Amino acid sequence: MNLIVFPPVAAAPVEGASILEIALNRLGAWYDAERYTLGGVLAQAGRRQAAAALERLEQLHLEPDSSEEDLRDLLEEAVSCLEFLLDTVSEIPSRCRLTTAYGLPGPAPFDRHVLWSGARLQDIVATLHRALAT
Repeated sequence: MNLIVFPPVAAAPVEGASILEIALNRLGAWYDAERYTLGGVLAQAGRRQAAAALERLEQLHLEPDSSEEDLRDLLEEAVSCLEFLLDTVSEIPSRCRLTTAYGLPGPAPFDRHVLWSGARLQDIVATLHRALAT
């Protein structure tokens, strides 16, 4: 994700940052931390069509002279992609036939990666909804 407002590190936002700017920071941190695990989960569960939503998230960016309305539009588009991804992950059976999580980080079985990805998606969607409600 091409972050203009903050560096792509999960650092504390700049003092005086707006709630929308903080939400953008959180979205960037989520994306950087979760994109490969989520992409692996979707691929292993046969949900490759959802990869387009991940690609769309990667393409979102702001121009240096962007307004608050531009930022709001970007976050609303991100929410749309994230909700689609959350719906897709929620449809993966809890005991999917896969017993391994080949290529995913750590020794956890595949279903734990599905649960983790779903929980992290719920968290970022809720965060963005709260910011957009302001």
